[in-house]
Amino acid sequence: MRRICVFITVLCLGMTGMALADGGQAAGTKAGRLVLAGERAVGADMTASFDMGGYTPPSGQSVAINVDILESPDGPMPRIIPGYPVTSLVFETPGKYVLNFRLNQICKTSCGGVAARPLMEREETIVIAP
Repeated sequence: MRRICVFITVLCLGMTGMALADGGQAAGTKAGRLVLAGERAVGADMTASFDMGGYTPPSGQSVAINVDILESPDGPMPRIIPGYPVTSLVFETPGKYVLNFRLNQICKTSCGGVAARPLMEREETIVIAP
């Protein structure tokens, strides 16, 4: 009987949080898009805007932005200030950059940790002029 109670408790804990917060649907993932705006030149301010089609995280949850630099020319790394819905980018060196943008929904788990659910991931190639 004790094993059954533990099993049911584990199942219930696994079903709470993000899975039930949005009805178990991957809301925002299909309608999401990334919009890059601004001059593509050294020192110019660029923005990366995340348009999730009106999707907002459930109460008590937030989003996290990660920008990974997969390829870049030699020189200083770009200055990236992550934010939602707009991330700021300034490139210090001309050349070709390949960036991976990841948008995750973050919630606290019952164990005191956090869980991340991917909402969007896009790889973009940006060529920066001198």
